[in-house]
Amino acid sequence: MAGLKELRTRLETAKSTQQLTSAMKMVSVSKLRKAQGRTARVREMCFRLMSIYREMSQGDEAGIKHFLLHQGYGKVEKVLVVVIGSDKGMCGTFNTMVCRAAEEHIRQDYASLSRSDIMLCCIGNKVAQYFASKGYATFPGLGNLSAGDLDYSRLAAWMPALIQAFQSGRIQKADVVYCRPVNAATQQVRVQGLLPVSGIMKLDEETIEEIRKHGESSASVFSVQAARRRASYFRPGMVEVMPGKEAVLEAMLPKVALLYLYLAVCQSATAEHGARMTAMSQATDNAEELIKELNLRCNKLRQSGITNELIEIVSGATAQL
Repeated sequence: MAGLKELRTRLETAKSTQQLTSAMKMVSVSKLRKAQGRTARVREMCFRLMSIYREMSQGDEAGIKHFLLHQGYGKVEKVLVVVIGSDKGMCGTFNTMVCRAAEEHIRQDYASLSRSDIMLCCIGNKVAQYFASKGYATFPGLGNLSAGDLDYSRLAAWMPALIQAFQSGRIQKADVVYCRPVNAATQQVRVQGLLPVSGIMKLDEETIEEIRKHGESSASVFSVQAARRRASYFRPGMVEVMPGKEAVLEAMLPKVALLYLYLAVCQSATAEHGARMTAMSQATDNAEELIKELNLRCNKLRQSGITNELIEIVSGATAQL
């Protein structure tokens, strides 16, 4: 009966695991809903800011091109790549996708640069652990950040160091690699230029169509028309600039980069909770299948033991006749 005892121990372990994964799934569902609401609000702010930018820069391309944060450097020799992941595991291939996409991006777009010219800033302990042994430099003063407690105020306190490094030429381009949610169960890796901000501010037909096609669950953007309305919310004459366009643009461009980076952090958090919910759901289903299989094996083994005992009793009784 040692086999039956072992099966019962495995059965109890499987039931405990199922309870744990089921609880983690419910926690992820709750966190996912909160993250979706936050992402939707931040995304709406990005659309509004983009509308203000379009209104201010309309007909004055030459006036805005002299801003370094907008135009950028002609030749890029120093690069910073911000990689956003999670602090915890048990979320499927979420962190693996981000890390591999970051490496592929560096290999394809910056093949001419040495590793000493490519600096990384990892948001999330898992991606920081992955890149710790890859030989990439960490930008002095920035280091790696924890994704769990990173809110807008902490990001705003961190961002000026990045802006100053870009304006002084210590880095000449900054990109961000993160996962965004397509729906609650599916995530998609995105690589986006962060500095200069001209790439962020573009919302062309292709981008609008991509938003419509991939209709993220937290986006509240389900059609091209809705995206266009958000992109052109401020029409000509609706925006009055005080004290002047130059001063407003100079103050606005760093906030554009900050807001987009915060949006990327929010999208990554939404994708993380969705990935963990899916992973825990699959783990719960697998535990249920294992419990059924172990129950069946226990019943068969117990039935076999009872049958053997009955055979022994009958045989003993028969032998005494």
